[in-house]
Amino acid sequence: MLEAQTHGGRIPVDLLVRHGYLITMDADRRLIPDGAIAIRGKRILAVGPDHEIAARHTAAREIDAAGAPVHPGFIECHMHASFQLYRGALPDHLAEGDAFDSVEAHFYNNVTDEEEYLSVLLSAIEMVRNGTTCFLEAGTILTPDAAARAAEFVGIRAILADPFIWDQPQGFAQGKVEVSQDCAACASHGRVKQELKRAPKTKAEALARLGQEIKRNATADALVTGHVAILGLGTATEDLMMQAKSCADRAGVVLNLHQSYSAADTEADRSRFGKDPLLHLAEIGFLDRNITFGHGNHFTDAECEVFIDRGASIAWAPAASMMWGHGSTVHGRHAELYRRGGNIALGSDSANWSNDFDLWRQASLAVMSAREAHEDRTYLVAEDGIEMATLGGARATGMPDRIGSLEPGKYADLVIHTLDRPELVPVTDMIRGLFYAARSKSVHTVIINGKVVLDAGVFPAFRERELLREIGKASAALLKRMGVTPEPNRIARPGCAPGAKSSHV
Repeated sequence: MLEAQTHGGRIPVDLLVRHGYLITMDADRRLIPDGAIAIRGKRILAVGPDHEIAARHTAAREIDAAGAPVHPGFIECHMHASFQLYRGALPDHLAEGDAFDSVEAHFYNNVTDEEEYLSVLLSAIEMVRNGTTCFLEAGTILTPDAAARAAEFVGIRAILADPFIWDQPQGFAQGKVEVSQDCAACASHGRVKQELKRAPKTKAEALARLGQEIKRNATADALVTGHVAILGLGTATEDLMMQAKSCADRAGVVLNLHQSYSAADTEADRSRFGKDPLLHLAEIGFLDRNITFGHGNHFTDAECEVFIDRGASIAWAPAASMMWGHGSTVHGRHAELYRRGGNIALGSDSANWSNDFDLWRQASLAVMSAREAHEDRTYLVAEDGIEMATLGGARATGMPDRIGSLEPGKYADLVIHTLDRPELVPVTDMIRGLFYAARSKSVHTVIINGKVVLDAGVFPAFRERELLREIGKASAALLKRMGVTPEPNRIARPGCAPGAKSSHV
């Protein structure tokens, strides 16, 4: 077949990326210092040394990486893409329970479809600029069609889910009335929260929505596809959880949910199940290879064993835990599970839970915090962080055969950096220079689905600056409608006069 398509002895392709330092993430984890990638349509056709690939192929366009790192696009595995319009609006003194009640609920009860579109648009632009080529959304976008339209406009791969699959929305995460006297962290959650007007109220309403986004998978090679998500954190009955699991099994997709995020929701699950949450989920047949947990910050020894045995995944969001002080980087088991063969991916969570969508930041925090927690410089290294953001993400999204590495047959989702950054001078070891110094700052060109989405730092398909201005105006209008006026941090600091608080002048 290829021979029949040759031109002058060489195979025609759409795009040839040349002279890159290829971090392939293939089975052998090959590094090719002077490598090339041939792309035809949406997929990678060939990967190898530059002189070999260039000799065999002729391209409509060539991109010279000029010796800079080229790696698979990073895969964002736990994020809420629609919150960006109120990024930074929560002051540091606001309790997390109050954030859900006083801001998040108001957001959902005021946001329009167009505002969700603009919010996802902003999220997608930011992710691409930081080297992310695919995201798994947590099932919290009220109008998935708006998210799909935004993802397709920017050109990023998106895996969407039906919004708010729950049948007890006043479950623990949304406000449990019964609070254990032994759980101080539960106090801020222990009251009934506002109702989300456009979210399901009953199991029947949830089941009517369940699986709708999977229909996107009927289109071969679609950029936007679907999976199954439930919110988790005590908001779904066991029956709904198992029906969601059956739906995901039938469709061959992952089931994504929040699990063991805080000490409070973990203890609430333990109370309602009568045992460690993951042990119960394993017993009822829920815990499986197609389960992806967001967070997973509080696991016991027994839960670690069953997690590895069942082959599930965790999307570790270290910055989100650190932002609210949940301790995942202190006593979380993510790094240990990774070293034992468990699948650990990475997530950025949301606009006020880590505040940016930069998986390089998450990977760096994961590696560095693991070293600190275990007092061992070698506990995790740079290559581990890159593995979590690529192959770990591919497995957590249920797409290990399609994304996550630079290999023939996989989607052409890749990131080209530039050496024209002070952080990459001098080049002593490319991996260490990229991971510990440059990270996302050196992202230069991004290719998704075979299309150049970011070209030498510029989005060729739209005027980014004009869009950002429009999004800023939409944010101001939404916050006003929500009745939210961002305030400065008001927390007494050491060195201030007694009773004085930090404030803006």
